[in-house]
Amino acid sequence: MNSREVVVRIQQWLALPAQVPVPTMTGGLDWEPGPWMSSWETSLPPDQPRYFNLDGFDGRTWLVTGEKAPDGIVEDDDFWADSDYDNAAEIAKNLVACWPNSPADVAKCAGITLRELQWFTSGKAPLGRHARFDLEDLLGIEYDERMGSYVGAGPYVLVAHKPQAIKEVYEAMSKGGDARPCEIVPRQGAADPSWRYVLINTYGEPPSIVMAPRGANITERLPDLLMNYDGIRTVAPEFYRDVVSTCARAFREPAVNIREMKDFVKRYETHWADCAWQPE
Repeated sequence: MNSREVVVRIQQWLALPAQVPVPTMTGGLDWEPGPWMSSWETSLPPDQPRYFNLDGFDGRTWLVTGEKAPDGIVEDDDFWADSDYDNAAEIAKNLVACWPNSPADVAKCAGITLRELQWFTSGKAPLGRHARFDLEDLLGIEYDERMGSYVGAGPYVLVAHKPQAIKEVYEAMSKGGDARPCEIVPRQGAADPSWRYVLINTYGEPPSIVMAPRGANITERLPDLLMNYDGIRTVAPEFYRDVVSTCARAFREPAVNIREMKDFVKRYETHWADCAWQPE
């Protein structure tokens, strides 16, 4: 068949009358049409930039997510040594795991969905610029130019839910364990029957408070999880009540956590400024 015959047949096919499909009637059914996508399709992370990268070491070509580096940049050791490390998602993941409120409440307060928060903290998908700024502001995540990475600045009221998360948050806040964390109990009167309170007193920095549920396995492990743990210290009943009430207010909603702790540390600034706070 020559090309002329092909053209003729195409024209004949195009000239055929179109048949409009008969619409399916859904009225009177005892069921309602549901989503057509399966669960694994609806849970896919949003699309993000990808590019092919030739590995000069083994000669293989890899499909890499993210933005491709400009061609003018030379990938040498000095370049990677000076580049900044974007660890904001990792910091956010640990903070959310230790936040007094649920991840769903944290996401709602930051103006994103729980799934978007989970995708971001797991490294599956980035957040939009404004959404990321709002989440970082909510969680007190700041960029440390000296370290070249993101840090949780605090101060915080945290809850010991997951051992690894509370361990990593503490080590980041204390810069590798440069602190003398201690559990506080009132000198007179009864302690809180539900929670134990640990003061994270880094040198010259605003303290944070870790709450641990009484009787929980993780609570008994705190001396091992918090480097340089300094045992139990008795404090004035008035100070203990202030700690308990501050933590209770921080539980109300995600946005008040850091605000309540900043008010708390202002009340006791002379105890921690330029020194390591040792409760009496």
